[in-house]
Amino acid sequence: MTSFKVDERFMTGLAPLLRQMPPLVTNQLDLQLGQSQREFRLALFQSFSRLNQQELTVDQVNAAQLAELLALAAEINLSSFQPAKLTPGAMAVQKGNSYVASYLIAQFVNRLAKVGTPPQMIEELTVDGGDFILAQLQRLRFNFNQRFKISDYLADAKARPGMLASITAREATALTKNDGTVIQLSGQIGQNLGTIEAIKDELAQVEKSSDYFTSMVTAGQYPLPLLFAIQNHPTWFNDFFGQAHRPPQARFDDAYQMTLAHLTDAKGIVTDLTSQVQLDINVLPVELQSPLNQLINEL
Repeated sequence: MTSFKVDERFMTGLAPLLRQMPPLVTNQLDLQLGQSQREFRLALFQSFSRLNQQELTVDQVNAAQLAELLALAAEINLSSFQPAKLTPGAMAVQKGNSYVASYLIAQFVNRLAKVGTPPQMIEELTVDGGDFILAQLQRLRFNFNQRFKISDYLADAKARPGMLASITAREATALTKNDGTVIQLSGQIGQNLGTIEAIKDELAQVEKSSDYFTSMVTAGQYPLPLLFAIQNHPTWFNDFFGQAHRPPQARFDDAYQMTLAHLTDAKGIVTDLTSQVQLDINVLPVELQSPLNQLINEL
């Protein structure tokens, strides 16, 4: 897990915001989930806040948490699942989680205006919040889909973790600089950095644990190096996925080793995305370039 250098005020800003919400909602939330990704986005917000050298405002600290409401909604209402017979209690929990997610999405929209977001950005970020939720639905439809390709994976990564980072970056920039070109470029950089962070986090977990790999595959979620393996060994994987029952563990072990063989291919995509981000950073105001390049190094 990557550790980022984030101002304590950003790190502790989510809890006071959640305390303003009903316990019926907050008691359902586990802030340990997605903590590393949250820390990355807060570091991203902090980097784009450097356009303004003045002391952080309460609005900035609160604004940094807005994308985290969408992230919490996604964490509690997952776009993946392990096939199993649900008990009535489990079904009730799932339905309850969907209501909590809806509440959090509404809070994201409601709070945009309360943190000083420029009017022209409120509509844009509201639409993007909706697009993020639609991407969650699309991800659910992709589960267990053998037609899921590398291009689909990248589009999904940009539409979900990438979108959250894009929202974070644009919100941070809009609060410090009313320049549409800079704001949009910040969003593009944020989206690519969010995609990079998500891929690198997944690759680290796949490389570390065959159990993690197996849990992903049995939930119908195919990590990027597996998609490269499928592309290069279609016959083997057609047989693997086409079996009427769960394949024996030995077959999962073989699939895992074939996946590890394509880690370099997946890392190549990260390298390409990083190169594009570095080019884009060079176009930003000079006061942003150093903190963003430092963030890339921390990734």
